[in-house]
Amino acid sequence: MIRFLPLLFLLSACGWMWDQPKVKAFREAPVEVALPEERIRFGDNLDLTARTGLKPEGGFAESPYLFAEGELLRGKTLYRSFCAICHGLTGEGDGRVIPLGMPKPRSFLDPAVRAQPEGYFYFAATNGFGRMLSYKGRIPERERWLIARYIKRCLVEEACPLEVTNAEVY
Repeated sequence: MIRFLPLLFLLSACGWMWDQPKVKAFREAPVEVALPEERIRFGDNLDLTARTGLKPEGGFAESPYLFAEGELLRGKTLYRSFCAICHGLTGEGDGRVIPLGMPKPRSFLDPAVRAQPEGYFYFAATNGFGRMLSYKGRIPERERWLIARYIKRCLVEEACPLEVTNAEVY
């Protein structure tokens, strides 16, 4: 009992904590702060079509970037790095993970997919689609558009330059 006496003395000095003077946190700001409805990170493209792949009037957009023919090789490299594991090298949905139990993705050669503009593929890569995860944080915006251009031009339309078709990329 005597050993608890110093503890009793220390506790009696505390008083009631809620009676002490203090500043209340999270009170309302004295000045009204107006934020835009859609905030943009520093360095992001201000063009809504370029960021989302959607036209303002609705539907999917064409690419806002002008790519040189030589950049399709970079698009092929990016496609093989990020997309071919599920979609396959030719876009038929026969990637290496399909025999391991992953559900087969939709083929790029499907007539409904063939009719879509590049914004469709960009939108899917940016936001994910079905079981596909979003690549927005993994692939920069311009490179997602480059992958969409490669898919549309080389896999869907089969109008790829020979130097891109015959190039070995890893």
